[in-house]
Amino acid sequence: MPNLKHRALDSLPTTTLSWLTLRDHFVATVGARAGEGHPLGSLLVLADATFSPRSRFPLHPHREMEILSIVLNGDLSHHGDQAHGATVSARSAQLISARDGMVHAEGNDTDAPTRMLQIWFEPTSRGGTPAYFHRSFAERGRHLLAGDAEMPLRADARVWWHDLEPGTIERLSTAPQRRGYLLAMTSPLHVVASGDPARAIRLEMGEGLVVEGGAVDLSADIAGAALWLDIA
Repeated sequence: MPNLKHRALDSLPTTTLSWLTLRDHFVATVGARAGEGHPLGSLLVLADATFSPRSRFPLHPHREMEILSIVLNGDLSHHGDQAHGATVSARSAQLISARDGMVHAEGNDTDAPTRMLQIWFEPTSRGGTPAYFHRSFAERGRHLLAGDAEMPLRADARVWWHDLEPGTIERLSTAPQRRGYLLAMTSPLHVVASGDPARAIRLEMGEGLVVEGGAVDLSADIAGAALWLDIA
């Protein structure tokens, strides 16, 4: 049977600024609790952020980090010494392999809010010229976001987007020596440990669940989307 660890909303550090609301699932990146928290294997950061209109982080550097940005609503602007002026729209992802170092700033250059997830992975190899990758997916379904040749993470991890329809059940499983993290991105989820219907958890939108050593079945009462990370 899988070991399940529910990450409820009230257990997650939240930073609220005039221009940004951000919730951290692992190591906190900004706010009073920056630096607190614990990674899950190579997964260091999962930040759920909403930018107010016409707002942006200041320019800042990254080095030797795999940075995956996934846009749920709105448009995310990217500025810096590379890929300057790029826009990542809803149902798109950008992967930055920072390697020897880069400087950038993400933000929202539009008149509507932008919600995005930013995920940091500890790289398994180091050095080299920074690299940028992009993927979009218009059709509903199950989409691999990162961890293949098109979005080549320098980490032993894969990231999936799952669209869910009411009345359907989807099974997610972890192989031995691996862990999974499930995020209820856009709607609440019902999660049941495979083989044990009595072990059921409801994830509110924005909550997460660590899954170790087995499989879970997930469903939703309304159409929505979940994020699944498979991590060594």
